[in-house]
Order: sequence, then C-alpha cells, then structure tokens
Amino acid sequence: MDHAPFARWLTWCQDAYRSCAYPVHVPAEQPLLGEETKEDMIARQRVEQWKEDLLRTSPMVRFMVKQLTMLRCDPVSPRENEGKLGKDTLPPKLLIASCPPDIAGGFSPSAPGRPPSEAGVLLCANRIYSKSHLEDTLAHEMIHWWDHCRFQVDWNNLRHHACSEIRAASLSGDCRWMREVNRRHFAFSKQHQECAKRRAILSVRANPACKDDETATRVVEEVWESCFYDTRPFDEIY
Repeated sequence: MDHAPFARWLTWCQDAYRSCAYPVHVPAEQPLLGEETKEDMIARQRVEQWKEDLLRTSPMVRFMVKQLTMLRCDPVSPRENEGKLGKDTLPPKLLIASCPPDIAGGFSPSAPGRPPSEAGVLLCANRIYSKSHLEDTLAHEMIHWWDHCRFQVDWNNLRHHACSEIRAASLSGDCRWMREVNRRHFAFSKQHQECAKRRAILSVRANPACKDDETATRVVEEVWESCFYDTRPFDEIY
C-alpha cells in the first residue's frame, strides 16, 4: 500500500492546525511509506473516476462546489503550486490516497491566519466502496469546508466542532434511512435525528480536546437545537 500521499496529508493536517475535523491516529506498527500495490492503484483510479463523474452529474456535489466557490473556497480548481514538491507545498484540494485500515478520510482546515481556501479533503480510495458512498463522503466533507469558510470554525473548540458534525451528518445524506439500515441502526421514529446525534458524538469524542464520552455527549446536546435546524446553505434537509 502506498502511504506516501497519506503521510503528506497527515503532516499537512497536523502542521496546519494541530487537529483535524477528523483527528487522525496512526498505529505505531502501521508503515506510512511503501509501494502502491496493483489493488491500491485500481481503487485509486476507480475513486478518481467516480469523483469526476460526481463533479459533473451529482446535484448535491455540484451545489456544494458552487456554494464553496461563492465563498472563495473553490474546492476543485488546482492550487497554484499543485504538482510541485517543496516544504510549503499543499496537497491537492481533493486528495485521493490509500490509508491505514482505521482511516476513512477527513477534512483538514487551513492554518490560523491563512485563507480558508487552503483547506482540503482526504478521500481514502481503499475505504470508499461505491459511487454513492463517495457522494455522501464528498458532501459531508464539503459541508465542513463550507462551515470553515463561512463561520471561521475553531476546530479545537468542541462546540464549534460538534455543530459542524451535526450539520454534516444531517445534511450530507450520511443519515439516510438505507445508510442507517446498512449500519444496523434503524428505527421508525426520529431515526435521522438519532443518526446525526450519534455520529456527531463519535466524531467529537475523537477530537484530542475531548476528554471523555460524557463530554462529547454533553457538548453535542448543548448545541443540538441551533445546529440541527441550521440547514445552510440548503433550504431544508433533503
């Protein structure tokens, strides 16, 4: 497995802001460098093709690209120094790479004082199983990016983090009924709300600034009403 792109993303993410919207923990025994296997190459090429298809055809992804571009955070145009090697070189805005087994991807905010357009998204090719899965993942991470550009989120502030996680889980399609059934979480009443709350708590708990499960639950509950019903940039939950 070629972990070099993942290693560059990890360094970028940590240098940029100490913690990510999805904090990354790499097992000590997991190598970060190595040759890309044929299987990894096929997965990367498949996800790259799905990504290009979604950028052309997905109403959700196209809408989020438009909304981010309006905030001067265009997520798809190449960076000025993209493709060049150097100490200050940032990875592509949408980086597709193979990742260790416990990493599915994530959003990396820009460094304090730097333009929010310098943020980016990691998509783990070996953890994306279908085009619909990629569509939900892209939408989820782009909602984080929109929050970062629109509200200047402090990702070390648990209330800020919780609010963005609630919104991303609720608005991205991540909590659709069939997605929850496939996760073996389903109910006939308020399933969407329970999904958004559960997934937000899990993400906040992974933030290094969160000390325990009780803190994660309390913070999500504190911001729940205002954040769940804030559907911007959408008119409503679809």
